[in-house]
Amino acid sequence: MELMGKYYGYQIDSSDLENIHEICILCWGLLGDVLLRVPVIEALKRRFPQARITVVVDPAGSVALQNHPDIFERVIFSRKKKPFSGYLITFIKSTLYLRSRKFDLCVNLYSGGSSPLVTRLMAARIRLGFDHTPALRRANNLLVKCPEFRGHWTKALGKKLEPLGVETDQIRRGSSFYCSDEAVAYAKKILPDPATDYVAINLGAGVEAKRWSVENFVRLANEIHADYGIKIIVFSNPGMEQLSDEFKTLAGNDDYMVLPVISLNRVGAVLKRCRAVITGDTSIMHLAFGVKCPSLVLFTQTRPEHVEPEDCVHVPCFIEDKNLLDECGLAYGTADIPVKYALQKFDTLYEQLD
Repeated sequence: MELMGKYYGYQIDSSDLENIHEICILCWGLLGDVLLRVPVIEALKRRFPQARITVVVDPAGSVALQNHPDIFERVIFSRKKKPFSGYLITFIKSTLYLRSRKFDLCVNLYSGGSSPLVTRLMAARIRLGFDHTPALRRANNLLVKCPEFRGHWTKALGKKLEPLGVETDQIRRGSSFYCSDEAVAYAKKILPDPATDYVAINLGAGVEAKRWSVENFVRLANEIHADYGIKIIVFSNPGMEQLSDEFKTLAGNDDYMVLPVISLNRVGAVLKRCRAVITGDTSIMHLAFGVKCPSLVLFTQTRPEHVEPEDCVHVPCFIEDKNLLDECGLAYGTADIPVKYALQKFDTLYEQLD
């Protein structure tokens, strides 16, 4: 393997970090993936407060950083390869633009796909990445040993910043999401009374096998409404509107508010006005962490310890499936969660609310 310059390896001289003015972060992934990485981006901004941070994101994940004050620019770089001619044009234009920025530092928080190639073509002065593939070792001139992702994923990703003088204990578990003024106004209009307790329910999940049944959500909502007198709000998920229609039909309660499909900014603003949210979808979970909305999360696959926040109220609802193990040999969760168990977990959550 060819060594690539004086930065190659696991250490860097502090003098080389004195003139970091332009930083690029490769942050492709879905919404939850991006929100999971936000504390790493924030820690990098604290380390280099005068630097301008540009983040490369997919269209689906770009809204996660739309209003974040630490982000100077979002470069929306779609990785969809069909049609290939369109992908090739996007790849060339985006890569040439990134190269023209002459970044002092590129941090690859994605690691997979074409990110090593983009890193090489961008030609930033310092290129920081994990070392677990030949492509990453060729593309980057400052490397960090890839950790095991057995604990919290944000902390594991944050280890990448150690050569820059950022320790993992400086990176929090959780996220941040900043709602637009328009979204805040919308939430105030539909939920005008701040003294009223609202609990939001999100029915959807990206993979059907990970979804808790609508019937279970209805039973849980009815129990919560009867026990606590809480007003129930139901989000409609894009492409899964039939779930909210089914909920409305099964619940038969006109007091429940079923929202149409709204923007993620509006979802975040609504969550900020809610007492809590119940969700099995990890994207909405990370959004709730970002706006500090207390959450009951039905972990139907992801393990709670990988994502649990430290700065907002959160109760996991998780039952291991011993027959389904992840790459670290840890059991995934099952979607077969009894309503009674979920209700007990909601009681635990409610006891923690102010």
